[in-house]
Amino acid sequence: MKMEFFASSFEAIETNLYIGFSETEGGEHYFIMTRDEASQEEAVPNRKNIYVELDDENWSEDVGINKVILSRNQIIISFGSDTINLPESDEIIINFSLKDSDFERLQNVLQKIMLVYEDRLSLIN
Repeated sequence: MKMEFFASSFEAIETNLYIGFSETEGGEHYFIMTRDEASQEEAVPNRKNIYVELDDENWSEDVGINKVILSRNQIIISFGSDTINLPESDEIIINFSLKDSDFERLQNVLQKIMLVYEDRLSLIN
């Protein structure tokens, strides 16, 4: 099942390998993705060193990402059934509108989060 929302707020922190999106303040949806720094250079089975959180701390886990597709105004994150048992969504689609500098920062941090899993990352220009 897909979950989709428009994010009016965005943050990417390179030193923490962190990206986050959220709807307007007080909105229902947010998404966080980060990388366990202890295993930054190491491939971990099922990509369990990538942490995501969606809408609630109760829906958070070190998950196996099946595919990440980043385009200029959208990011799609797909999870494989072999890696996590999701309660509702196996695909998250986040639409956004970012300045060029913010988009570049997003792309750079995402590439670092997906380090050694580049085969699961698609960058569409």
